[in-house]
Amino acid sequence: MRKKRGISINQFTLNNQTFSIRLTDHAALRLSQRKVDLFQVTGAILSLGQTRIISYQNSDRDVLIQDKVNGFAVVIVITGCIITIITIIDSSDCWSKVGTDVVNI
Repeated sequence: MRKKRGISINQFTLNNQTFSIRLTDHAALRLSQRKVDLFQVTGAILSLGQTRIISYQNSDRDVLIQDKVNGFAVVIVITGCIITIITIIDSSDCWSKVGTDVVNI
């Protein structure tokens, strides 16, 4: 399991559980370098919906969310009630490593 890391940027509640979205230093750097809007990144994560978020909880699997409308991708992992943003990519057409789940929105 990955450690809790990064700064908390948002919180929301599902099934009486409060989830925190955290931004790693690496992801913050990529966000700035690639000029991607943090609100759009947060929206992409929330667009997974309750069912997917709960299904990925504690799976220790990386999830690549490809936002085709806004032209970026974000890699996250959900550990407990912590959603950690690993990195942000300035393209929605990207390859994923083996074992990463890909979700197109």
